[in-house]
Amino acid sequence: MNISAECYGHAVIFNPKGELTVDSLDAFKQSVNHNVHDGKEVVDVVLNMENVPFIDSAAMEYLLDLQEQLAMRLGQVKFAKCDDNIKKILEITRLDASFEKFDDISEAVKAIQA
Repeated sequence: MNISAECYGHAVIFNPKGELTVDSLDAFKQSVNHNVHDGKEVVDVVLNMENVPFIDSAAMEYLLDLQEQLAMRLGQVKFAKCDDNIKKILEITRLDASFEKFDDISEAVKAIQA
C-alpha cells in the first residue's frame, strides 16, 4: 500500500492507494502515528478513499479506535470520495453512521474548518 499525507494545521488528509486490509494496516498505522500522534496537534483526519477498492474488518476496527482517540481531542475521522463498494461495506457493517462521508475532499476540509 502506498500512502501519502497532506497536513493542514490541525487536520491531515491521507491518500491511501490499494486495499486497506490487515496486510497493509501496519503501513497505514505508521503513517497515522507519524502524522497524527508524534507530538502533533492534529485533531481531524480525512481519508481520501478514491483509490481504495476494499477495506476489511481489521482496518475498520482501527479506524473506529482512531475515531475514539480523535474524539478525545474534539476531532474525528471523515471519509471522502468513497466508491460504491466502500459505501456498501460501511452500510453492511452498520458503520456508515459512525463516519461522516463527503463526495469531495474540499467539502470534507470545509466541514473541518467550519
